[in-house]
Amino acid sequence: MPFILIKNNLKLMLRSKWILVMMTLLPVITILLLSNAFKEMMDTAYKIEPFEVGYHLSEGSAYTDIIPQLAQICKENNVTLQEYKDADTTALLQSKMVAVFVEVTDNSYVIYQSNDKKTEAAITESIFSTFFYQVNDTMTGMSNQAQNGLAKLPSSDVEVIHEVLATDPVPSSTDYYGIIYIVYFAWCGMISLTAVISSERKSAISKRMRISHMSKSSYYIGKLIPCAMATLLETCVAWLLSVLLLDIHWGNILASFGILILTSIAASAFGMVLFQLFKNAAISIVTGFILIWIAGFLGGSFQTYIYANTPQRLVHLSPLYYINRTVVEFSTKGYSDYAGKCILYLVSIIVICGIAGILMMDREMGESA
Repeated sequence: MPFILIKNNLKLMLRSKWILVMMTLLPVITILLLSNAFKEMMDTAYKIEPFEVGYHLSEGSAYTDIIPQLAQICKENNVTLQEYKDADTTALLQSKMVAVFVEVTDNSYVIYQSNDKKTEAAITESIFSTFFYQVNDTMTGMSNQAQNGLAKLPSSDVEVIHEVLATDPVPSSTDYYGIIYIVYFAWCGMISLTAVISSERKSAISKRMRISHMSKSSYYIGKLIPCAMATLLETCVAWLLSVLLLDIHWGNILASFGILILTSIAASAFGMVLFQLFKNAAISIVTGFILIWIAGFLGGSFQTYIYANTPQRLVHLSPLYYINRTVVEFSTKGYSDYAGKCILYLVSIIVICGIAGILMMDREMGESA
């Protein structure tokens, strides 16, 4: 193991001030800007407080006896159903006594809403339409069986199927982007290699390595490990700063840290391939950042993967999707069903890029293939 080479390269990487600033402070600034920009979308539009729905039932309605079932379903969805027999609909909505008002007749209903209660109205519409669809379907079936019309059905004869589906909790914008951009900038950690590459070319290190008969794998490890260590160290500093300054909740800390370790190694191995494929450092960096940007776009680094409409077959090509989803679910649920795929994806990148990187060391050290 080339410990001296690892130590010297690590020092070179950590001495670069502009890389340190980019990897430690820029993530925090980006998190602050994006979490504020998308705060309303993630923190307000999708977090509805309990609200009240007023209703008026016409006299002799066939739905009279089944309203208690509807009220129970509303209650389970944090909606209070309150009857108003002789109330002014407009006055109720303007006074905000109710968020939505529903006029129920013999065979239909009409929903009234104010302009600022569109989400509450949509929820009410969903509950009412599902409920009355099942009720009317039951009433039609019983009517056919009895071969005569039913003006009124006792509640015991009407069975309404109500199922609550478990959904994943939605993180706040601060937590989401606070986690996502720590991961995104960890992938940018390959930029630390520029400090070593420029120093090697100035000092003709590759020729010295060839004279010393150092193996390709040792020379490769001598750059991969310090790059991964520098990336992880810088990522952890950004992580700590974001938690202290922005109060970001990561949930399963140990599991998230393990994912960040694998991410740092994978990003470094990926960067090694690019720096060996393109002998120009600027081209390597630009190519790497473009590929990372594309992976981030598909994986939820810019538009959240929760509400994105990108085709899933494209999303699943991005390693950042699995990483992002895993660490975000660690925060919201404490576990993630995507953790296994995430680890498999990262290990595959490390192995494939590692093999390719060692094979490409022939050109780096000036040896024949």
